[in-house]
Amino acid sequence: MSFSASIFYPKKSRQFDFTLSEKLTWYSLTAIISYSLLLVFIEKSFGYDISEYTYCLLIIPFITYIIGGAIRLNEYENLNGHFIGSMSFEDDFLLIESKEYLYNKIEDLIVFGNSYSGQRNENTRSGPMYSNGVHNSISFVYDDQKISLNFKLDSERHIDELQSALLNIITDEKIPYQRRYLNLINSEYRSFMKFELFIAKLIREKRMECTEGLLLIGYDSDEEAQELRAKYCC
Repeated sequence: MSFSASIFYPKKSRQFDFTLSEKLTWYSLTAIISYSLLLVFIEKSFGYDISEYTYCLLIIPFITYIIGGAIRLNEYENLNGHFIGSMSFEDDFLLIESKEYLYNKIEDLIVFGNSYSGQRNENTRSGPMYSNGVHNSISFVYDDQKISLNFKLDSERHIDELQSALLNIITDEKIPYQRRYLNLINSEYRSFMKFELFIAKLIREKRMECTEGLLLIGYDSDEEAQELRAKYCC
């Protein structure tokens, strides 16, 4: 399965780069607190008996707060950057903006690819509900030069395409094998027979110990572990 993605160039992080919902939420909360404290201060300090109708004005920022919460439910993060060019995994090389990087010359490959457009931001209680899918990165060393960039994943299926490409590149040893490259393959793709056969190959060639290999393949019972050990480690 082929994989290609748009390259994302983030701008420098800007403080208080709020989305519309965040602006409405924080500004309305500030208005509610400030206005309430002001009225209490006037009453306590000057002895004025402020009409309850004056407090009714708080309904305006309160409604604004509710509107901000409603907008948040269908809001995406601020992009805060731009797209230029694309990257793709080809048969024998990584293609970045029309420049080819041969797999067999790539060193120290690191890939983070779990953020996709439309993914829920579950780690926040305020602000935009959905991610733009640009919190993904790839870096490597090529001819003693460090290459690093961000890229966008459009959907969960796009993650599958990335994982499939990494599985093929690593297990076919198009990129020189390093143990840590196996960590780039997620648990779902480690259950593929192609991954299991590659681990078996590493065990046979004494490039990996049997126990470590079986743990990477995974098993559900001691009996299954014994079967795998008999199959691949003897």
